[in-house]
Amino acid sequence: MRLVLQKICFIIFSFTSFVVNAQVKFTASVSSSEISKDDLVQLKLMVENAKEVQQINPPNLKDFTIVSGPNQESGMSMVKGVVKKYIALSFVLKPKATGNYIIPSALAKADGTNFKSNPVSIKVTASATNSNANTGAAPFVSPFSNFDPFAEPAPPAEYKDYILKKGENPVDKINKNMFVRSEVDKNSCYVGEPVVATFKLYTRLKSESNLIKNPSFNGFSVIDLQQPNDMNFHVEKFNGREYNVYTLRKAQLYPLMPGNLDVGIAQIENNVHFIKAGYANQQGDLFNDLLKDFAGAGIPAEGMEDHKVILQNKPLSILVKPLPEQNKPVNFKGAVGKFDIITKVEKETFTTEDAGKLAIVISGQGNLQMINAPNVNWPVDIEGFDSKATDNINKNTVPVSGRKIFEFPFTVSKAGSYQLPAVEFVFFDSENATYKTVSSKPITITVTKSTGKQKNIVTNDNPAPENNFLTRFFNNRLRVVSVVASLIIICLIFWLKLDSRKEKKANIIKLEELNTIEKPIEEIIESQHNPLELAEEQLLKEDGKAFYMALNEGLKKYLSKKFSIAPEELDKKKIIEQVDKKGIANETAMQLYNLIDEIEFELYTPIAHTEKMKEIYERTNTVIQLLNTYHF
Repeated sequence: MRLVLQKICFIIFSFTSFVVNAQVKFTASVSSSEISKDDLVQLKLMVENAKEVQQINPPNLKDFTIVSGPNQESGMSMVKGVVKKYIALSFVLKPKATGNYIIPSALAKADGTNFKSNPVSIKVTASATNSNANTGAAPFVSPFSNFDPFAEPAPPAEYKDYILKKGENPVDKINKNMFVRSEVDKNSCYVGEPVVATFKLYTRLKSESNLIKNPSFNGFSVIDLQQPNDMNFHVEKFNGREYNVYTLRKAQLYPLMPGNLDVGIAQIENNVHFIKAGYANQQGDLFNDLLKDFAGAGIPAEGMEDHKVILQNKPLSILVKPLPEQNKPVNFKGAVGKFDIITKVEKETFTTEDAGKLAIVISGQGNLQMINAPNVNWPVDIEGFDSKATDNINKNTVPVSGRKIFEFPFTVSKAGSYQLPAVEFVFFDSENATYKTVSSKPITITVTKSTGKQKNIVTNDNPAPENNFLTRFFNNRLRVVSVVASLIIICLIFWLKLDSRKEKKANIIKLEELNTIEKPIEEIIESQHNPLELAEEQLLKEDGKAFYMALNEGLKKYLSKKFSIAPEELDKKKIIEQVDKKGIANETAMQLYNLIDEIEFELYTPIAHTEKMKEIYERTNTVIQLLNTYHF
């Protein structure tokens, strides 16, 4: 009986795991679907709702020049009180030619499952999409790539700090005339209340700069407010001196937890160009205009002096206050801002053979992207199903504004007149530091008796057309119960027979073991097989990316067989449980855990560290040999 219960539980667990995995999303998006040949566009590859991301493989970008990337971004979102992480890689691209291009699907591996993103289309035109000349904007490229802050824009102030006088220290001059600064629009806020963070480059020098580290924004849900090619500069006075200021990144941050949260560090590598004073003086008024290019001015190499320096902003943190517990309604789900709610039904009159649909519309401003469906108290004889969410959100406003719609399919079993009660929605108003409740109006519906036709229910989990077999099948609950009961009985009979056969087979094997002590030839062959064979081939080819993929697959297949864990269920938690259960030495266990972490890190890191390939292969082989000394 216990064995039967265990097997039934296994079926239920497997189905639950499938539902969880189905929630993982892997999407690709671009900052603009139409650009000119001189514009830049950002490609973002994002994995959402995954417990663990093993790898992200970018698509083929042969039609574009990678100006910067991959740049890593991570953050979290809150769904029904559960904090989930997202991980993204972004690239800043420049088209090689005009035309219509499709960036193919990228591949990712998360929670042990392979995912494919959507392809994205980009139209590249010959004409510019905006006019920098008319706006006084500097037409240089993004800070995510090499850029020239003084390349032919409308004239800023005429600084002469690029001239290096005799005896001047160039490093001191750079620190005085060039720096990175972060700022926020508020130093304190509540959980879920947005904060605008801006990272700026202040400069009075000529340089090419490259953003080598993006702020991590750990603990925040992030919405960028600036496109990657939106790099117009302005003149700003700081500590009594004017600078040309370039916004590197601007984002609104929604804190997910209380405490002092750091907004992160942006690092920029700068190649700063100076002209020696003697050569500048020889040119007369030629250098009164800083916007002239040094090379075009005919300055010889000995008259130039370049210095490379990495700059970063000072740490900056925000005090995030927890939402007050006093007077917090029990149905509060984390909405922060100002909102209204209305409800509508698709039809106010229908028969019991039809399916109804209730739409709940929440509009306003605040953390709309993290709002969950409110509770609906369905009357007796009405059965509601899971909702489908759609939104129309403007992410360029602070806070985010727009509306979110939750559609609830429902069915009515008996004819009559019903009143769908008012739906309440609770939010926290951060301006007044109070909880507020808004309610919709109740809706009356009339349901007439069925003519005997089958209902067609379209739910979020089963959005099929009317003739879909699964929809018709699950609408009849009695049929579902009967079929499930029949399947369980058939499975029980099958398992009982199977157990009987296994017992007979076990008795035969025991008799055979008494007559021989030799191992079966299949076991001997298997013991001699090298689980890292494919990884060894890639090691010889010096293909870093393929090597780490093969090494990861080989090690996981070995551990799956060694610990008798199904490959789709293999994760670090189960490995730790088995290592502890089997009594494996602590030193060997630590080597294994560190190895798994390091391989997964190399898989996710966009640039494979080929210099470590041989060393990590040998360590993996050593761990396998140590585990082979244990017989379970």
